Amino acid sequence: MSRHVVTPWILGALLLTSPLLVMSPAAQANTANVQQQALQTLQELETVSYRAATSFYLYNVLNRDPQHFRKMQNQLQAGDALIPQVGNAALVSKWAALKRTCTSARFTAEGVADNDSVNAVDGALNALVGDIRALMAEQRTAGQLGSDKMADMIYEQYVLMQVMTAAYLRISADYFGGAIVASQGPQVEIDKLADKFSEQLTQLNRHYAKNPKVTPLLRDVTTKWVFIRNSFKNFNENNVPFVVGRYNEQITEKLLQAHAAAR
Repeated sequence: MSRHVVTPWILGALLLTSPLLVMSPAAQANTANVQQQALQTLQELETVSYRAATSFYLYNVLNRDPQHFRKMQNQLQAGDALIPQVGNAALVSKWAALKRTCTSARFTAEGVADNDSVNAVDGALNALVGDIRALMAEQRTAGQLGSDKMADMIYEQYVLMQVMTAAYLRISADYFGGAIVASQGPQVEIDKLADKFSEQLTQLNRHYAKNPKVTPLLRDVTTKWVFIRNSFKNFNENNVPFVVGRYNEQITEKLLQAHAAAR
């Protein structure tokens, strides 16, 4: 006898689309809660995906540092725990592809992952995140979820920092004996993303200036960003992958805390 598992996505769709159901206000609220939880799970999966890939890039350029390999493994394990909650076959497949590319890279004689291996991680990450973003939009629409523009901007700052860091670390491999001549993902103009990050951080600091929970976190982000900003702006002149990786970890952690506090 087969068993059918009803995921939050399926449950939400049934509640929203069945012509036989007349939903009470309490049922509508419950549906919105289901969709909100689904959205948060997707954001958590996106978070660990970026962190796993960033740890791979650092492991690559920092002479296969075992600390970053362990961090990558921890993030992949966290993703493994989240993926069953999603209940989406395409996303399960793309998550498996990211895991496979992160853990099966081929390394050159210089100790750096070869071009095909790095591009495989890059392509898998972009494909996975693209699907996650599409599902997030579906959850917002299906659950008729409201959106806080400024809180969403904090999360976008998290994504921006991860995208900039990933691009920076891919380029860094060239300085360490790699052959990163192309990327499978969209071309990233790091200096322009750094400008956007600065502009949005200014807006956020202004908006949350009187928020006792968010302000200290954004202030900490700003202090660290001022220190590291020129590394992104002048990435072709001063290659410091270890510093960028360390500050990325600190900044993104504070941004996630700020996002949670702002919701």
